[in-house]
This record gives sequence, C-alpha cells and structure tokens, in this order.
Amino acid sequence: MSMISKDGYEQLQIIKRALDSMYDKLNQTVYTKVKPTKNEDINYEATNVFSAVQDEFEAIAGIVELSGTWKEV
Repeated sequence: MSMISKDGYEQLQIIKRALDSMYDKLNQTVYTKVKPTKNEDINYEATNVFSAVQDEFEAIAGIVELSGTWKEV
C-alpha cells in the first residue's frame, strides 16, 4: 500500500474534479466539416472528440481513484 500526505491527497482530489469537468466538456458531439461544398448545411459529420483521449483519462482517473486507498502519513 502506498502512502500519501493529507495535502497530497487533497491535491489529487482537485485533479480528479478537474478531470471530471474536462470529461463532461469533451464528451459532447461536435460536427466537423467533411469537405468543402456549396451546400453547407449537409456537409458536416458528428465526431466524438473524447474518444481521442479516453485511454489517457482512464489511466489518470484510475490512479487518482486508487489514491483513496493509500495510507496517510
């Protein structure tokens, strides 16, 4: 079991809240232009931008979540 100070644990909780906030903002559908055309209203496709960073978010969130089990020093 790892050890962490109270201040370190509080900082990790701030990071976790920031990650949650970024997830909420990135987990929205955005529309990207497919190719230039004269008819702009049908020239976009839905794109989930979160999928590009999902693995990184999961790794960081997992470590931060695990810190809740660490022993305080």
